[in-house]
Amino acid sequence: MAGEKLYDLSILNRISGGDQSFILEMINTFRETAPEYLEKAHQLLEKDAIDSLSRETHRFIPGVSFLGAKDLEYELMKLEEYTKKHENLDQVPELLSVISGKIDDLIACFIRDFE
Repeated sequence: MAGEKLYDLSILNRISGGDQSFILEMINTFRETAPEYLEKAHQLLEKDAIDSLSRETHRFIPGVSFLGAKDLEYELMKLEEYTKKHENLDQVPELLSVISGKIDDLIACFIRDFE
C-alpha cells in the first residue's frame, strides 16, 4: 500500500468542476459510511439475511465508484452478485473480509493524503 493510489478522483473532479470542498466532503462521507456499511454487512451475514446484504451492498457501491476505487468496487460488485443470485455463498465471509481490508486501506490512504 505504501505510496500506492487506491483511488482516482477524476470523476469527482469532473462532476464538481474541481471543487475541492465538495471532493473532501465526498471523501469524509465515505470515511463515515464505510465503517457503518461493514458493521451492518457483518450483522446481516450473521443473521443469514442475504437479500438485505445484497441491497446494502448495492447502495454502497456508487459512493465507491465516485471515488475511483476500482479494486474495492470490483469486490463489492462480486459480493452483490453472489448475494443477489444466492450463488457462491460459502465465499461471502472471506469476500467480506477482503472488502473490509480494502476499505481500511482506502481510509488510511485518505487520511495520509488529505489530513
